[in-house]
Amino acid sequence: MNLNFLEKSILATIIYYNILDYPLTGFEVFKYLINPLHVIAQTDAVGNLHLEPVGDVSLEEILKILDSGSLEKFISEKNGFYFLKDRQKLYGQRIERQKIAAPRWKKVYKILKILQFCPFLEMVGVCNSLAIDNSKKDADIDFFVVIKRGRIWLTRFLITFLVWIKGEWRHKEKIANKICLSFYITDDALNLEQITIKPYDIYLANWITQLKPVYYENQIYRDFVFKNLWVKNYLMNFGKILNYRHPEFKKDKSASFIKKLSEKVLGGFPGKIMEKLLRFFQKSRIGHKATQHEIPTAVIFSDKMLKFHENDKREFFQEKFVDKLKTILNS
Repeated sequence: MNLNFLEKSILATIIYYNILDYPLTGFEVFKYLINPLHVIAQTDAVGNLHLEPVGDVSLEEILKILDSGSLEKFISEKNGFYFLKDRQKLYGQRIERQKIAAPRWKKVYKILKILQFCPFLEMVGVCNSLAIDNSKKDADIDFFVVIKRGRIWLTRFLITFLVWIKGEWRHKEKIANKICLSFYITDDALNLEQITIKPYDIYLANWITQLKPVYYENQIYRDFVFKNLWVKNYLMNFGKILNYRHPEFKKDKSASFIKKLSEKVLGGFPGKIMEKLLRFFQKSRIGHKATQHEIPTAVIFSDKMLKFHENDKREFFQEKFVDKLKTILNS
């Protein structure tokens, strides 16, 4: 069957999210729509092709194709959710995982009530499975944290301490429903293209698009989106739909006052001394645990980024996506 560019893109998008065990609504297909040129690069074995977004595609066009039957050989639909023909169970699974996710969002907001006191904290984003309400029972809650430049070690220490005090820190065997603090960046290192796997990183592009900011100062989330517009090379509608969660977390005025006051105190010499001491202390601990990884950007520790993804599966998802895409398009 000969499919046009847009039909291939829709199919590729559904294929990718089926790998994540996640059926999509028509709106989500539009939101996560894989760039047609990226599909061409993968299926036609074109080498390191420089991808550029193609013309705009409307939600109406997506829904029209989904309803037209042109993809019925490959996909099925139930109550507005789309999945591959052999994955009918994903509909019920998505409903169940949404139920698992609901109380975890309450925990996120509970943790934010104490984290909002942290000086130099610019943004907390929920990422991975909870960001799309696809949580398993044994999954943790992943945070992505943005910190003001020059204070990453100090603020990481404070955040970890507060989450630990609450008994919610994920470490060792304590995983399920705990807070995973494994990814920090500073506000002058918002562009994550530097950590992509080459030549393609479909997982990171989707990860950035899925990210849900739950705490943010000023326009930091919009700045993050702007700095990562390279994602449009993979997902052509990135940036059109900002991923805020509703209801939003309401900051406490007294917490904001204490945060600003502590930033003034720690923004000068005392803060510099603490930053240096905590950098030395934390680097010495990290150094004992750091090992070589297949993906060079799996584990990073610097004054601009702290990333501890020892079990980085981006290459696995990239290869599985391409293999599945080629198999289906050639069937």
